[in-house]
Amino acid sequence: MIAAPSSSPPRHNRGCLWGCLAVLGFIFLPVLLAAVTGGWFFYQGYRRDPVLQAVVQLVRRDGMAEAVLGENIHVTRIEGSALSYMWGSSESGGSYVVDLAGSKGQGALHVTAFSRRGRLNVQSMILDGPHGDHYDLLHHVTQPSDNPTTSI
Repeated sequence: MIAAPSSSPPRHNRGCLWGCLAVLGFIFLPVLLAAVTGGWFFYQGYRRDPVLQAVVQLVRRDGMAEAVLGENIHVTRIEGSALSYMWGSSESGGSYVVDLAGSKGQGALHVTAFSRRGRLNVQSMILDGPHGDHYDLLHHVTQPSDNPTTSI
């Protein structure tokens, strides 16, 4: 008696699928990590940063900033920051670029500030207004924009 050849079900080769997914994961993992880190910093990190909190409070009480941006000034985005923090040290701070919005418009705040032993030391605080003018909030000086909107 001759035995019939047993037919096994065809094997599904998914090696290419897993290889492609691994390559895509390797490419998109840094982007995902950067997005998660940026999201954490915006939603949690800046709220815990005493320097940035103090600077935002200063801007909210500044008459020049209120004249430019209006009432209810709040942080909409942190464009960049160069933070300096040493573990075990009572000093933190750095340079920040923060987008702000108020009832009259939006602007960008460029800040260099440090906190040492609970004391805030703001070295510069320049607000770029909605129309391109620059406002030095420490010295209350207005600098005209580089691109004037009126011409002769």
